[in-house]
Amino acid sequence: MFENNEPKPKKVNCLVVDDEQPAQWVLSDFINQTASLQLVACAYDGKEAFRLLQENDIDLLFLDINLPGMGGLEVLNSIVKQPMVIFTTAFSSYALDSFQYNVVDYLVKPISRELFDRAVNRALERFGSSGILTSGAETDRLNLIEINTGGDFETIEAGKIRYIQSYGNYVKVFTTDRMILGTSTTHKMLSVLPKSLFIRIHKSFIVNREYITSSSSSAVVVGDEKLPVGISYRQSVVSRLGGNP
Repeated sequence: MFENNEPKPKKVNCLVVDDEQPAQWVLSDFINQTASLQLVACAYDGKEAFRLLQENDIDLLFLDINLPGMGGLEVLNSIVKQPMVIFTTAFSSYALDSFQYNVVDYLVKPISRELFDRAVNRALERFGSSGILTSGAETDRLNLIEINTGGDFETIEAGKIRYIQSYGNYVKVFTTDRMILGTSTTHKMLSVLPKSLFIRIHKSFIVNREYITSSSSSAVVVGDEKLPVGISYRQSVVSRLGGNP
């Protein structure tokens, strides 16, 4: 009989901060059912959360934004060492604040198990745990991309973006089911897109590699669209996608 002497993977220490007990119960239950996670404590307000963060080694913080007294954003602004953060909120408008911080994801209440698992997958990928629930490529596909549509914001999973086209002071973001007009540039968009999925083929075009059906040094085909490859981008396109030089 052989013993397995391999060290057990470190669990991700979690802190739940929410002023509503039902929400605490749901998150605590999900955490306890996830092998890679370990619940350290729960807190009802920002001051208690701040104390627990000072006293414990917390890897992942489930943080309600709207808390009595010291709010969730104030907690993050007050601590020196920020753990990974998953925002939780009952109001989808608050979720936009998450993009101003280095957060993993945000969850809008009521929180489903499916969305909880998606957020935890992202956290485990960053943590480097061997308990990752999905592959790195799948995690990149699920990354949320924020698009400023002029006075409002839309978020979409990176994997659902087929390609992006420059359009003056805007960008056209072509997804699997629609086109979103955003107030951004291709340069800014490229900086937030997963590098494993997206490639710039032209000063006006960024393409998701997974939707390319054929390519050459002069063009790539995405669905029914034939997109040009810029001269200065040809070498990198051929290197990453193959094709005739």
